[in-house]
Amino acid sequence: MDHLLLELENSNRHFQRQLKLRFPRLTSYDVRLCTYLKSNLSTKEIATLLNITPDSVKKAKHRLRKKMKIAPDQSILRQLVIS
Repeated sequence: MDHLLLELENSNRHFQRQLKLRFPRLTSYDVRLCTYLKSNLSTKEIATLLNITPDSVKKAKHRLRKKMKIAPDQSILRQLVIS
C-alpha cells in the first residue's frame, strides 16, 4: 500500500504544483485529497488510504468545495482539470 501511495504522489507532482498555484489556500492534506480524487479513487478507497472513515472523507470533500468555491451540486473533478 505504501508503494501505491508513493507512486501516486510522485506521478502527480506537476498537478499538485499547479493546483497549489491555482488555489493557494489548500493545505497539503487538501492537495493529497485532490490527487486521490483525480485518480478516480472512491470515497471508501480514499478512506482506507488515509486510515479514516468514509464519513470523514465526505466532510473533507465538503470543506474542499468551500475552499475552492465549488457549489454543492458541482463536481470537484471538473475543477481539478488543469491545463
